[in-house]
Amino acid sequence: MKEYELGREGEQQARLLLKSLGFIVQSPDWLALKDGKWICVEVKKKERFTPPPFEGHGLDGRQISLRKKLLEDKEIRTYLLIFEVGTNKIFGQYLDILINGDFFP
Repeated sequence: MKEYELGREGEQQARLLLKSLGFIVQSPDWLALKDGKWICVEVKKKERFTPPPFEGHGLDGRQISLRKKLLEDKEIRTYLLIFEVGTNKIFGQYLDILINGDFFP
């Protein structure tokens, strides 16, 4: 088994263990610090589709709910960064702005 496969297997085991102990587990792609503020970053490479709550490439409902809680509890915003498959388009916007009905710039 390759090293990255072992790492993924270990992460999956840890996630299952934490859940069995009653933890709610989030798996953001990155945490990033700029100008003294932490943000959660979600990166997607997808084709465009239309799920709720907004048109685009989106996160599933559970991810949105957890990222909203992270903002409410810890004031850590989530930045959604999308690389659209089949195009050179790159979209980026804070999730709380997208949820409020605004779209990618």
